[in-house]
Amino acid sequence: MTFSLLQGLRVVELGESVSAPYCSKLLADMGAEVVKIERPGVGDQAREYGPFLNDQPHHERSGLFLYLNANKQGVTLDLETPTGREILGGLLAQSQVFVHNLHPTEMDRLGVDYESLRTHNDALVMASITPYGLTGPYRNYKAYDINLAAAGGICEGLGSPDREPLGFGTPEVGYFAAMAAASSIVIALLVGGGQHIDIAEVESMAGIYNGPEALMAVYQWRMTRRTGHHALDFPYPNCILRCKDGYIFVGSPEGRQWRTLLEVMGSPEWAKEDRFRNRTAMNNEHADEVDGYMEEWLTQHTKAELLALALKHHIPLAPVRDFGEVRNDESLADQFVATERPDTGPVSFAGPPYKLSNQDTFPPRPAPLLGQHNADIYCDVMGYSKEELVKLYQTGII
Repeated sequence: MTFSLLQGLRVVELGESVSAPYCSKLLADMGAEVVKIERPGVGDQAREYGPFLNDQPHHERSGLFLYLNANKQGVTLDLETPTGREILGGLLAQSQVFVHNLHPTEMDRLGVDYESLRTHNDALVMASITPYGLTGPYRNYKAYDINLAAAGGICEGLGSPDREPLGFGTPEVGYFAAMAAASSIVIALLVGGGQHIDIAEVESMAGIYNGPEALMAVYQWRMTRRTGHHALDFPYPNCILRCKDGYIFVGSPEGRQWRTLLEVMGSPEWAKEDRFRNRTAMNNEHADEVDGYMEEWLTQHTKAELLALALKHHIPLAPVRDFGEVRNDESLADQFVATERPDTGPVSFAGPPYKLSNQDTFPPRPAPLLGQHNADIYCDVMGYSKEELVKLYQTGII
């Protein structure tokens, strides 16, 4: 579903992959009209990313693209041409927000900088999402998500102490940067007037993990060691362990929770040893040993049995579920929404992770086909004639 919170706001997105598309998706979910610009005949590179519907690779069947670009209108435009850049300026003159993730060198080459674009619309709010920001010594560096996760410092704390650091398996940096950009855009709109928002993806990564940052500040900005699935300097347990039919998160940050858990486990003898009285020391020095003791008991019970015990005794345990289990959870039934196109059939995705009490809601719309809304935007919004539209097609501008 979408909400009417930002109804009447037009956002132009020039985005590839995750960061800019997810930013404008967040705004579209709140009711903004989002016009997504793609390269003629090529489109957003995310169209080539799997998984694909029915395992049939095609630029109109990428699951990632269909998710990131729902509720948007799609046009094609060649910004390598003067005519294409002129059309962009005309569209921005009738819009309030411009979101992009062009690299700074591309912005310079194409003339898609804030001062140039502001000549078309003095009140334009523009968000530039780039790897290292628009200023500083790394401005012109290019980077993928894994580069930025490493440069932002988070990889150093991920993984087992006897192995190399790990990265993320998904483009988390792009999602974090998108959320920072979307929230900044809303603030800029509330303040009013033109605004250029400079979002450095590496800064979004370095700043969002405030827990490790606090620890590193204490340790004079040196990560003392990687701790695998255990949190450094945190009372044991705070980890995922094996059970009879899978895995379960076991946590007991409060002393009374830990004491209750031990009672449920039958007050095991090992827990009475003096070296296990300090739970932080137990976590930092004996975690692997205690994991083994815990799993002796956990593997006698299923996830459902453990969850029932947790609810009964107020212990913060949580089964580790796969995506199918999450999708079929009754408590999350309203979270998933379906869109449908003739070429894809119904496709279900997670909707906005919030509910608004005093807002109209609208059914979600599917992601656009490449150039699907060219006539709607160029003719109906911008006033081009059908003949002019045909000429733009013939010359490869759109």
